Amino acid sequence: MSTRTGSCLCGSIKVVIQGAPVSTNICHCTSCQKSTGAAFASLAAFKASEITYTESEPSILKTYDDTSSESGRLVKRKFCGRCGSPVGGSREGFEEFSIVPIGILEGDKSDLKPPVELFHKSKIDWIPTLEGSQLFETLPPTP
Repeated sequence: MSTRTGSCLCGSIKVVIQGAPVSTNICHCTSCQKSTGAAFASLAAFKASEITYTESEPSILKTYDDTSSESGRLVKRKFCGRCGSPVGGSREGFEEFSIVPIGILEGDKSDLKPPVELFHKSKIDWIPTLEGSQLFETLPPTP
């Protein structure tokens, strides 16, 4: 079983992931743009049961209930209450999975290259499309 570690910018929140990602993606939705302060979010989904967060002090791991997501579903966005770094999240209806920003993970990330780009309709036009990626105007259909 693979183990990955990561942290927020100030190191107050640590994450340990015991398992391989279920999927990786780039999300161009406006909520991800605003929550990251960047043109897009690069994200990895893991089974929620495989992720452990630890805090340097009680209640520093905060959750924001994002009701403005383009998916129309509630997105619970986890972040550090000290430095503001996004450290995870989950989407209503898919709580068995947690999303972790790839940028907070330590070590080699070459195996996490996202094969899909979501909400391509909201992509900022000067951002190139990742070569070989599958594009979805919104979310891919779910079974």
